[in-house]
This record gives sequence, structure tokens and C-alpha cells, in this order.
Amino acid sequence: MQCDLGTHHLAYDISGPEDRPLILLSHCFSGNRHVWDAQLPALSAYRTIRYDTRGHGESDLPPGPYRLDDLGNDVIALLDALGVEQVHYFGMSMGGMIGQNLALRFPHRLASLGLITTTCLSVEADRQDRQDRMAAVRRDGIEGLHDRHMSRWFTAQALRDQLPGVRTMSAAYRSFSPQAFEWISHAILHDLNYADDLRRITMPTLVVASPDDPGVPRDISERMRDEIPAAEFHWLSPAKHLATLEHPERFNRIMVDFLAKHAG
Repeated sequence: MQCDLGTHHLAYDISGPEDRPLILLSHCFSGNRHVWDAQLPALSAYRTIRYDTRGHGESDLPPGPYRLDDLGNDVIALLDALGVEQVHYFGMSMGGMIGQNLALRFPHRLASLGLITTTCLSVEADRQDRQDRMAAVRRDGIEGLHDRHMSRWFTAQALRDQLPGVRTMSAAYRSFSPQAFEWISHAILHDLNYADDLRRITMPTLVVASPDDPGVPRDISERMRDEIPAAEFHWLSPAKHLATLEHPERFNRIMVDFLAKHAG
């Protein structure tokens, strides 16, 4: 389905019983709503919304560059268009950055928050790496960085086994446009600095991280665990950045147990 936000459309799907608590799932950078496919059976008792962030999947690419506020505003506009007042929000990587933006700007719209393999802060090494990747995409196009990204997101074993999550991300990345890559990267580079605001995130929060994530230093994951007042924390390993795509069954148990406590 497509939701008209006025300046652009967002693609989304809704599944599950209409009278159950609403779960909103937000995907990672260069992914799309299908990175959550393995969670749908586990969430069958809930009403679930998955959407494609602007510039991703089947959503439009409005003129950029973007800010994280733009990505957060899209979520609020989607909820308003659907007549939804409050959701249990789960965001993976980039989706977790958007989730922090929402928790700080629109806390009344989130009944709970899931921050999945994400970070609250763009450290200097990651900023330089992202700028280098932007330059490489401008020079060589998306395909030139495919293998580098896959080895950043997944362990060698997951790549050898060609897990379903590996195949999903490979296809999503190859359909991602260089312009979307740059405009979304701009938002992360310029706005990702929520570390000093973590104590203001007061709704029940699930933090899931990998200790060997090349994109999220271990101390950042632990800072999020320690400074978000109502945080429940879990490591997923062995894994790299997209740990839930390597261990979907383990993540599903964590997520469903969290929802049982906070969504009923």
C-alpha cells in the first residue's frame, strides 16, 4: 500500500488482528520493510505495520538532502494518516536512529521502543568511513560497495550459508539509488548525536546489540544500556551489524518476551 504524505508517498504493509496493540517496524539503511519478514510469524498476535523509509524500497525519493527530523516526521505523518495515536516501535540500525528521534520529540506516540543494532552517536571513525563510502558510491556506483557492505553486516559464516536475511539485504542494497545513499547518509552524519539525551528516553526500551558490530562500538551499546532509564538489554552473537538477520529465532524470542511485558 502507498500512503500519500503530500510531498511524497511511503510504501507500507499492515497485518494482524485489528483489535490488537500496534507494532511499527522500521528497517536499516539501504534495506526495506522485508528485512522484518522473519518477525511476522512471531508477531501474529499483534497488529503490525512495516514501512519503507523515504528513498528505500517502494517509497518515493523526495528532494534532499535529508535530516533525521525529516525521517521522524514521515513516521508521524504515516501514523496520522492511518489514524494511529500510539505504537510499540522497533527500529533496526537506521530505524533505531529514527526511533531515538521520535522518542525525544514525540514521546507520547511511542508506547515502547526497540533499539536494534543501532547507535546514539556517530563517532569520528564511523563518520570518516561513511564519508569515504559516500565518495566511493559517487565514483563507482552502488554495486562497487556491495561486498564491502555485506561483510560489514554479516559474519563470514552467514555469507557462506546465504541465510535468508543475507539474500534480502543483498537484493535491497542492489536496488538502492546512489542519490538515496547520499541524502540519507547526510541525515546520519549531521544529526546523529543523541548520547547526551538518552536519559530523556523514559518509555520501556529494548536494546539489542552485537559485541562485534563494526558500526556500533561496544561501549556505545553499553552506554545506551546504562543511560536509558527503562532499558532491557541483550547481546546477540556471533554476529556483525545486522545480528537479528543472522539470529531471527533468538531475536523473536527476545522481542515477544518484551512485548508480553509491555503490550500484553
